[in-house]
Amino acid sequence: MALDEVPAEQIQAEDEASIAAEACGRSYQPSLELLLEDFDWGFAIRRATLALVTTDRGNEWAYAYRLPSDLSRPRFILPFGADEVSSSAPVYPVAGVYRGFEGKWPFRIAGDRLYTNRENGIFEYVTNDPEVSTFTAKFARALALELASRIVMPIKKDRQRQGDLIKAAEVARERAKADEMNRDRETIRDFIPDTQLARVGVIPWQ
Repeated sequence: MALDEVPAEQIQAEDEASIAAEACGRSYQPSLELLLEDFDWGFAIRRATLALVTTDRGNEWAYAYRLPSDLSRPRFILPFGADEVSSSAPVYPVAGVYRGFEGKWPFRIAGDRLYTNRENGIFEYVTNDPEVSTFTAKFARALALELASRIVMPIKKDRQRQGDLIKAAEVARERAKADEMNRDRETIRDFIPDTQLARVGVIPWQ
């Protein structure tokens, strides 16, 4: 798809000895990571029980965890821990009370560690290595245009075409993000002030 946009002849194999293949191989992962770091794409969201490590910020955070190797974008430390999960589904301490409040547990990332006061933490994040088969059509289009904007100069040496592709990639990325947001509409929780939530006891740690 990216080579069609350049335009350039198709390659027969990713490791073939050609300028196009080398440019695609060099630029694919950076193009993918740019998009993944820009938004919380549903198909790329993962959950993991993190490995506990010694905290060097004990006065600030009770626990430190090693970050997953495929982290692209952090989302939440979930309001339940690994000890409260049965199979792949969380067991909420109070029926449904934490549902929709996943982002309220504070954490800090520094270096290769995540700091938090949550024991047995489960980390929700965007991976930098999602399955290609799960890409939405608009995301794939945005990725192809981003890749095309990076490989056009090594292949064609055409700065004007590069400028056109950069603009097209930006538009495609915003369209893909809008499509993703339409798939996951806001809940009523997004419009309730934290002070009101704390008064009724649904944010117990505040």
